[in-house]
Amino acid sequence: MEWWLRRIAREDFTVFVWDDGPRVAGFVIDDDGYAIARTADRTAASRMRALEWAEGAFRARGRTSIETAAADDEREVVEALAARGYMPSGTVSSQLVYAVAGEPPAAALPPGFRLATIDAIGDDAYVALHRASWSDTRPSDYSRALHDIVTVMPDFRRDLVPVVLAPDGTPAAYCITWFDEASRSVEIEPLGTHAAYRRLGLGRAIVREVHRLAWGLGARTVIVWATDPSSGAHVNEPARRLYTSCDMTPRRTVREYRRAL
Repeated sequence: MEWWLRRIAREDFTVFVWDDGPRVAGFVIDDDGYAIARTADRTAASRMRALEWAEGAFRARGRTSIETAAADDEREVVEALAARGYMPSGTVSSQLVYAVAGEPPAAALPPGFRLATIDAIGDDAYVALHRASWSDTRPSDYSRALHDIVTVMPDFRRDLVPVVLAPDGTPAAYCITWFDEASRSVEIEPLGTHAAYRRLGLGRAIVREVHRLAWGLGARTVIVWATDPSSGAHVNEPARRLYTSCDMTPRRTVREYRRAL
């Protein structure tokens, strides 16, 4: 969520929050028609009430459809979505999980490459690395302004942003690691390799370094979300192969659902 909230700077991204005194009772995110609805009591009934509110709010904003997601193991939510007329949109994601059981294997790097953190390169160089890693099909919209939103998130830690440096010091690969103490889990979001340094095993080295960092934090699991093969053309197959080659296995499936308004 903290990575996603960088989009708050966009005009088509809005967060609606309900409070119960000092507590957050629920929220709805409108990400250009994609809705995330969550409530503190985590029941399917209250989530549907929040989604019903979102449908009305989206309709009032001129949207003609709404899309949301639910995990296959959220059976009551899936059934409630079907009852409201939601149909699978075809996009499916898998939660890939690495169970931290003992000290993980060390990251293997090509000769001359080394591991560092974001502090070794600075924020502007990090933004440039992100853009160079995510501009294959169209220029990345990541900017210093968006980056500054990410870095003030409560769980952002600069020591948990591993970076691979090329022999000449050029930033070549990276990821952001998010640690949730309550669940003792670490999430990778996002991870990228500079287009000029691919097929060298740098992404795999970053993942292995995250496993090592998670072990040092006392985490039980490392998770990442990847598109599922059943999503067809939407699958990022190289990313999925990367994670599964690092002993991250599917544990949970999430599907997106859509209905007209």
